[in-house]
Amino acid sequence: MTKFLLTIMTLCILASAANTQTTDENLPANASLPVEATADSLQVDSDANSAVFEGNAIVTQGILNLSADKITVYFEEGARNIKTVIAEGHVKFTNDAETAEAQNANFDVLSQTVTFSQNVILRQAQTILTGNKLTYNITTSRSKMSGNVKTVFAPK
Repeated sequence: MTKFLLTIMTLCILASAANTQTTDENLPANASLPVEATADSLQVDSDANSAVFEGNAIVTQGILNLSADKITVYFEEGARNIKTVIAEGHVKFTNDAETAEAQNANFDVLSQTVTFSQNVILRQAQTILTGNKLTYNITTSRSKMSGNVKTVFAPK
């Protein structure tokens, strides 16, 4: 049960960290909003220090939404801090102004960096970027797309 509570706290922390940056001034960051996590199943492995949300996994807080076939949360030894969150299969991350899609995403909590890989599509307003890999730093709001990068801009 402790591991389950830590998993829920983990999702709150992740959503809070991701919610510190927003591109819409009318939608302020608010880490106090409730976090909702749903999936077809949840498996906690104390030996591996992990929790796996599988089957239609969705984590939502305010305007932030992360969905994937499978979302795995890895903890440091002793389950005190989160090391990594890995989303696999049909990954989609939205913040109301932008949408990133890929087959995989890896969130490194220490560096506050999300790396999307395999068939990455980033939609921002009238621009669509595609590539093999997108790295986004939540703290600095810096991003880099690499590998077969293509940009499509549709003027109004």
